Amino acid sequence: MRSLSVVAACTFVMLSGCVTGPTAPEPLPADLASAPTSLALGGKVLTLETGLWRDFQPAAPPDGRPLIALFRVKTDDGSPVPATLRADAVWVIHDGLIWSGVPREERPRAETLPAYEVVAREGRKWGPGVTVDTVVRLRDANDRAFLLRATNQLIHRTD
Repeated sequence: MRSLSVVAACTFVMLSGCVTGPTAPEPLPADLASAPTSLALGGKVLTLETGLWRDFQPAAPPDGRPLIALFRVKTDDGSPVPATLRADAVWVIHDGLIWSGVPREERPRAETLPAYEVVAREGRKWGPGVTVDTVVRLRDANDRAFLLRATNQLIHRTD
């Protein structure tokens, strides 16, 4: 009976390492750093653009508000990003430090066409005036995950 428990436990551990989908482990820093800057998917080539800023307007605290990050996925031919793609995680990397955020579609896709846009808020108080790398994780209709990266993105400031 004990050997059956050991076999069952080993099988569970082995299968846990094969999990894909929403319960899959988070990417390692090396995975984020090596994510592609373009992605061929569904007959389209996707790239990532970002808009990053911190608010220093008079109503903001003296050290400014946390980072806001806009992630815009675009196709190389200007056609709409496949509607079956969705973003479920984002990362901003600065000097070896990583902030992970939960992206939200703050505007309907119909308003952002042909691009697909998500926003993550309450980031780190990096910058402004520093460059970072950004990564978005996209999932398709089959729940397969794809990383897409943009490098040397400037954090701006609003006054």
